[in-house]
Amino acid sequence: MNAYNPLSATHRLEAAGLDRKQAEAIASEISDSKSDLVTKDYLKEQLDAEFSKFTVRLGGLIAGMVAVATAVPGLLISIK
Repeated sequence: MNAYNPLSATHRLEAAGLDRKQAEAIASEISDSKSDLVTKDYLKEQLDAEFSKFTVRLGGLIAGMVAVATAVPGLLISIK
């Protein structure tokens, strides 16, 4: 993974013709905005957790459907 180096970016921006204050401001904004990015590992962990919750809910739903599917015919047989 490439780490962002604001000092190096400032020097490159100065070399491209920006004055020091502009270069520092741009480098600082980029550095601040990178803190809000999501890593692939974090995203995978969150998706795995949500998938696990979904799997449990789906299992409960299927179990409930099976219970209803077996109870209804039994109820109908007992009514006759």
